[in-house]
Amino acid sequence: MENENKRKALSAFALAFASEYKAYAKIHGVTQTQLAEYLDRVQSYVNRGMNGKRALDTDDVDALAKLTGTTGKNLMIELARLAKEDIKVNALSGEERQRIMDAKIDGGFALAASDDPNKRIEAETPDE
Repeated sequence: MENENKRKALSAFALAFASEYKAYAKIHGVTQTQLAEYLDRVQSYVNRGMNGKRALDTDDVDALAKLTGTTGKNLMIELARLAKEDIKVNALSGEERQRIMDAKIDGGFALAASDDPNKRIEAETPDE
């Protein structure tokens, strides 16, 4: 087993990317077990990537993309954009950060709901 003390620390961007990867998987209902099976790895391998203990790679991104019905390229671009936003947000004051994070969470749930055919039907059906 690799000595944890000798491992190179991940950059702020890599940590933010892992956080966004984990959030995206959760919003879309993809489990670590599903990712591990797709990658032909053990669940702890996926867990370490999602929790910033190892750098995520293109195989990780491709697996999550496949399981959520998008492309690796599109997912990589979206996660990178969100990770960059996270880094900027962390530099803000507590109140500003909370306002942005609240809006981001609401937007994430809206994205997840837009992927749900039942929610799309509800949104298209006028209330009586």
